[in-house]
This record gives sequence, C-alpha cells and structure tokens, in this order.
Amino acid sequence: MTRRNGNSPHWLGVDFGTSNSAAAYLAGGEVVHVELEEGRETIPTALFFDVHEKEILSGTSANKALLDGLDGRYMRALKSVLGTALMREQRMLLGRRTDFFEVITEFLRQLKARAEASAGVSFDHVVAGRPVYFHKRDADRDAQAQADLKSCYLGAGFSRVEFMFEPEAAALASAGGAPVGTVGLVVDIGGGTSDFTLFQSRREGIEILASNGLRVGGTDFDRQISFDHFMPLLGRGHNLKRRLPDGIIQAPAHIFGELSTWEKIPFLYDKKTELFAAGLLRDAVDPAIFSRLVRVLHGRLGHDLAFLAEDTKFSYNQGRAQSQVDLRLIEPGLTTPLSTDGFDKSLAKFGVQIAEVILETLESSAVAVDDIERVITVGGSSSMNIVTDAIAACLPKIRIQQGDVFTSIVDGLAMATESHGGA
Repeated sequence: MTRRNGNSPHWLGVDFGTSNSAAAYLAGGEVVHVELEEGRETIPTALFFDVHEKEILSGTSANKALLDGLDGRYMRALKSVLGTALMREQRMLLGRRTDFFEVITEFLRQLKARAEASAGVSFDHVVAGRPVYFHKRDADRDAQAQADLKSCYLGAGFSRVEFMFEPEAAALASAGGAPVGTVGLVVDIGGGTSDFTLFQSRREGIEILASNGLRVGGTDFDRQISFDHFMPLLGRGHNLKRRLPDGIIQAPAHIFGELSTWEKIPFLYDKKTELFAAGLLRDAVDPAIFSRLVRVLHGRLGHDLAFLAEDTKFSYNQGRAQSQVDLRLIEPGLTTPLSTDGFDKSLAKFGVQIAEVILETLESSAVAVDDIERVITVGGSSSMNIVTDAIAACLPKIRIQQGDVFTSIVDGLAMATESHGGA
C-alpha cells in the first residue's frame, strides 16, 4: 500500500447501511467511489458463514450463497442490532462462539480491505455515517449504539473514527449549485431509519438548520408485509387447544414477529425454537397450517420469505402488483391474496410517522413550510409511494428532487474528510 501525501493518514468515507453499504474517498479534490464488487459501488450489508468452506462471504456473494441453498448462517440488517442486548449475545458460527461485535467488525474489515485494494492505499481514518437517531426514545441506548459501531470500526483496523449524520452528509453532497440562501430539506429513507435535515446554502457551503429522524425504514416495510400477509399462512392469528383448563387460545405472536424481522431470523434456527414450533403443531386446531411453520424453520426459509416480502414491496411500488403472492417455496401451489388496499393498509402507519417527523423538524427550526425551496430524497426506500405521499402532504407545493439514491450520503462523507485532512 502507498500513501498519497507523505506520511499523512488517509481518510475513507463509509456509509454502513442497514441494507446496503458504500465507501468513497477524495483524490485531487474529487470524490472517488470505491468499486466494492466488480461493477458495483454499493454492496448488500450481509454476511454468510459458509459451514462447508469455513469462510465468511459478504455482499452479493453472501446473498447468492443463501439463495443457492449453501449450508451456513446468513445475516443481514446488522446495523439494526447496534445499541441492543443482541450485540453481546453469542452464537456458534464456524465452530466458535461469536457475537455481533465480531460479525459487524468482519463486514467492515472486508469493506476496508476492498477499498484499499481498489485505491492502492491504506486507509487509517474514517468518516462514518450514522442516523440522526439509532434509538430516538432512549438517549443512553442511542449513545451505546454509536459506541458499539465505533468499537467495530476500530476492530476493523481504523485508528480514528469521526461520525457524521447521514442526511447532513447528503445535504453537503446535494446542495451544490443552489443559489445562496436557498433553504432545502433532505429526506433520507434507508433500510432501518428515516432521517431529515434542513439546510441553507451559503457562499462557503451549507448551514445545517435542523436534523431529525425516526427508527423506521425499508426493512420495517418488509417486516410488516411478511407479518400481515405471509405469517397467517404459518399460524399467526390461528387457534391452539389449551390443555388446562380446556379451551381455545390464539397462538403466541412473538415467533411470527421474529420470523418477519431481518436481524432476528438467524436466531430462530436452533433446537429451542424448533421444539417451541413442534409444541404449537401438537396443540393446533388446524395442524396443516402450523406444519408450514415447522417446515420453514427446519428448512431455514426465513430469509427467503424476507426477500419475497422485499420483492413484493418493490413490485407494488413500481405498479407491478399481483393479486396473489406465490409462496411455493413453502408449499407447492401456496399463494396469498394481497390487494393494493391491503398493501396500503399495512404500510399506512409508516407514512403517518414520516409526515409527523417532517413537520416536527420544521417546527424545531422555526422554518415555515413556504420557506422550503428544495426537497431532496435519498436512500433506497425514498421512492416508496408512502414516502412521497407523506412529503407531499407536508410540502404540497414543492417538487421532489431525487438525489443519488445510493451514493449521496457517501459522497458527502468523502467530502467531509477534507476538513480532517483528506486529499
């Protein structure tokens, strides 16, 4: 590895996302995107622990290993675990007990190595993106999430870590060319969080007027689709025969909630969960339905269902909705109806929450609705109809400008390295 400026450290901007990640750096004052995979500047934030080959795959290779049915453990939505007790829970991976600190560190280590191979330099320091809130209602947990992530960056080989709010990075990258005095709003809807930044263009750059956020993103949309429309076919909402006293009770909902949640799915593949599901099957009023739950757990199909929910979400948003969702991966001929009304009903609450936080952001800065001149959307879920409808409800006269969905944040992070000595 070489150094560009004598012995000065090299800075890397990293957007470690819930669903996808990216990296970039400055060279000659210009942002250079790292090609993290052949022909790709972003990669899925995913790992696959291959039992047979005893290796850890990341990005697209991890997704492919899962979909090809290789024997191993798949993990996605790693960012959602930061600041929670799950970070320290240990599981057997490739023959040894491993926690999420090691899992996230491994992903960042691989990302750093790919960036260094692409740039031909060793990156010592990082400007890392973070949501405005990892956990909005718990300041201690929010601080712990950043501390967790910093620990992972240090473990991956960076010697210095500086954090920057992701929507502020997007504002820095997107505000170029705007007339001085222009007031804009960045709406960043990612995989796990929604973030908002109000900014004003200045001669010397931008001034941040306010930033806000909430813990809602694309993986929550996936979860709701699966929970509402797929899980009833596995037993959610169905009845069990109670033994003492005699009677009927409804199946516990928690297992279906966890089976719909990206980051919790890997923890269901153990003997304890299989025994619990077998107990539900034993007591089921309709055993045929609960046998599907047992089949999904035994076949480790939870992530396949999550990917199907994600694909269903994108199809509806792009006007390619089908009246029946094909669930043959569970059982030949199995489908579930999903009307546009049903889809909208499942996701409506998220649109309401996004609109509320947009208005809350405006109120916190004393910026009037009529003062907003630009709305810039970034993030993989920003084009969802529920998002654009929520923005239009708050700012009906403003045309929405789509930013670089997957690279605006990392562009801003790379630009921010200049103030720390980046090239």
